Amino acid sequence: MSEPIIVGVDGSRGALAAVLWAADDAARRGCDLRIIHVEEPLVYGGQAYERSSGDPVRKDGERLLAEAAALAAESHDHLHVSTELLYGDTTEMLRAQAGEGAAIVVGSRGLGGFAGLLMGSVGLGLAGHAPGAVVVIRGTPSVVQGEIVAGLDPEDAVHPAIDYAFEEAQARGARLWVVHAWDLPSSRVVASFPPDLEFIAQARQKHVHDVLSPWAKRYPRVEVTESVFRGNPIAALCETSARADLVVVGSRGRGVIRSAMLGSVSHGVLHYASCPVAVVRPRVRAG
Repeated sequence: MSEPIIVGVDGSRGALAAVLWAADDAARRGCDLRIIHVEEPLVYGGQAYERSSGDPVRKDGERLLAEAAALAAESHDHLHVSTELLYGDTTEMLRAQAGEGAAIVVGSRGLGGFAGLLMGSVGLGLAGHAPGAVVVIRGTPSVVQGEIVAGLDPEDAVHPAIDYAFEEAQARGARLWVVHAWDLPSSRVVASFPPDLEFIAQARQKHVHDVLSPWAKRYPRVEVTESVFRGNPIAALCETSARADLVVVGSRGRGVIRSAMLGSVSHGVLHYASCPVAVVRPRVRAG
């Protein structure tokens, strides 16, 4: 059985948008949808316990899950939907769930544990540490664009974000626009001996094409556009996001917030993209 799409809910409008996005994705992929809600446990003597059936907090969590499940079922009546109420630290619970699904989906801002998703420790911890794809639902276009944008660094050893982008493009019947941005290092050597920028751009274009060729053969029905820009990759991806249904980026934990394990490009795209963003990290599977 294929892995489910997992979505976290907390009663906010952003979470409801995440449920609808996740339901659509699960229906396209032909997999189940699992809806989760995380509550703080009761703690006595340093030991954490689940709340009793009559606890108001538990009842509220169960109500949120039931409403989210009804919304998903209404949007796709043949979709298999399950719900789960969890207790513990929100970041840890979501991260553990991410390892069991094809993707985990959350709203960009929410209530309680999801509040400040893009700026706070919960969101950064999830996108920076969770294995596989973490999809953050930012603005959702009212009109389907039929295009997915994916960022590519051809120097990376592995490309889980490109795997995910091709899978999504094929499932949606969408075009895939792969973006690579480059620039010259700021140094006196470069200033003294100006390089042949056209030659460098052509070489970069060929490198990108060569790196993508295995995916192009594996997904022959996906229409791919390869674009190479000189400049900031965050700006390039956010500009193209205005014409996309989804932006897909990898995360290697390099850059200005390395301690959070979320690279500067994925961090910037999460903040400024005009559409949902998928941050994809490598997955380590047992066996």
